[in-house]
This record gives sequence, C-alpha cells and structure tokens, in this order.
Amino acid sequence: MASASHHSHAPTPVGEQHARRLLRSHGLRCTAPRLAVLSVLGRSRDHGHLTVAQIQQSLTATGHDVDLTTVYRTVSTLVEANVLHALVIDERITSYGPTDIPHHHAVCTRCGAINEVPSEHLTAALAEARTGSHFALPDTAGLTLHGLCPACQQDAEH
Repeated sequence: MASASHHSHAPTPVGEQHARRLLRSHGLRCTAPRLAVLSVLGRSRDHGHLTVAQIQQSLTATGHDVDLTTVYRTVSTLVEANVLHALVIDERITSYGPTDIPHHHAVCTRCGAINEVPSEHLTAALAEARTGSHFALPDTAGLTLHGLCPACQQDAEH
C-alpha cells in the first residue's frame, strides 16, 4: 500500500514546474513564497480550498518558515493576477483555490467543507442561469452550491 511521505518539505518537481509555468504565464516572478503557496494548494486540491491561516499552518508543518503577513500578501498578489480565486463563504471566511481548471463549488452548510465541481458537470445549469438572469456569464462564473457533504450526510443518518 502506497502512502504519502510526511518528510517532503519541498514541492514535487512536477508540481514546482507546473507552479513556475503558471506564475510565468501570468507575468509573475517565481518567488519562494509564491511557489510554496501554490504547492500547498496543489496538494490540497482534493480537499477543497484553504484559508490563509490553513495555508500558513500547512507551510509551517512542511518546514517553511513563512509568516501570516507574507501568506496574505502572496495570496492577494496571486488573486489579483488571476492565478487564485477567493471564495467568500460568509462575511468571516474566505478561502482560496487555483483557477487553472475551471470549476464551481459545493459548500457544506453544516461543517463548511468545500469541494470543487468540474465546470462540465454544471454546463446546463450555467446555460439556464444565463437565460434566466439575462446576464452574460462566462463558463468560469462562480456557481456556489450549498448542501451537506458526504460526512455530514452520514452523521445525519445516525
């Protein structure tokens, strides 16, 4: 059975190469904090988006000495450059995720878990939203669906 190594401080070469290409394609320099933040978000992709505090905690846990202010500045720069997007769940919580793969979001109303929903799964819903709203909505329009995640569904059954 394969398991992830808990000793990996640095981004994987493929992940780092992808992050470098992503930054360069958006006209940004490849700084250590930017690469580290993108590495954390890349590793967490299966678990949804992360808050700045969660990004900083993950960086600290993997041996990166990056303070919270640096993470805030880095994330802000990446959002401004459209490398990341900010997802505001309520007025108190903002989480961040990569923009490289078009997706929407499913948010658990009980625990706050966020999962990405590939855009192609909501193509018809977005077309209906365009028709019903008369808005010109791009395929990357941020649809946010609210409901119960699988874990909370299981808890509700017991």
